[in-house]
Parts: sequence; structure tokens; C-alpha cells
Amino acid sequence: MTITGEDNTDIMLDNNGQPATGKNGDFATVSGDGCWMQDLRLETATEEGELFYEDEDGNEAYGFGLVDFVHAENDGFTQKEIEQRVNSKLAKRTYLDMAKTTQAVTYNNGIYYDNVFIAKNDSSDGYNLELSTENVEVGNG
Repeated sequence: MTITGEDNTDIMLDNNGQPATGKNGDFATVSGDGCWMQDLRLETATEEGELFYEDEDGNEAYGFGLVDFVHAENDGFTQKEIEQRVNSKLAKRTYLDMAKTTQAVTYNNGIYYDNVFIAKNDSSDGYNLELSTENVEVGNG
């Protein structure tokens, strides 16, 4: 499985996951930071094993799989497990500076939340991920 890089181009998807239409009536595209941020948003909303083209061992499994934690007991162990899973998924993206990555996992009304800050290597720009066992948001920090 190939993770979208920082210089890739892809078809732009709207908020419903459908291809966006460009000014010329063809598919709109997204590239650079917008492309990898779109791919990251899609991966966070995908469950591991959901895609048919993953490798057999799951070593490069696409998807954060946060649904695994929907009915998990709220304790420090579960929160650490969420943090480690998110960290391992982000670490596959070699253009991210993992030393700058921070996470704050919380639990409220049966929902786990993980507020994540990420930054690219050699960049002062940062991005926020707001993950939960319900929704995902990716934006500039």
C-alpha cells in the first residue's frame, strides 16, 4: 500500500466523499498539502481491513480503526492504546515530523476524542486533527 506523499495529486473529494467538479466540468484535483491532508482525513475515517487491496499481513493497513474503541472501557490503558495507534498510523507518513506530534486523548459521554497536532519536516506550519469515535476533522493549526 502506498501512502499519499506531500507532492502527489489526486481527485478532489467533497464532504460526502464524492468527486468534486472543476471549472471545466471535469474532475477537480488537489495537490501538495491539500492532497495529503485529504488522504489523511480519508484514512482516519477508514477501518483497518476495509479496503480490498491491503497487503495480507496488514503491515501497511490503511485506516485508523477508531471504531474498535466505540464500546471500550474508559481507562488509561485504552487512552494510551488510542494514542499509540494514531501515532503508528501517522509515522508511516515520512514527511511528518513525529517529534512535533502531540496528542490529547479524552473521554466524554461514551465517546473518545483525540486532539492531534502534526507538522511537516522542516516546516513551521502545523495542522490539527480532531479525531473521535464518531467524527474526523483535519485543518490548519
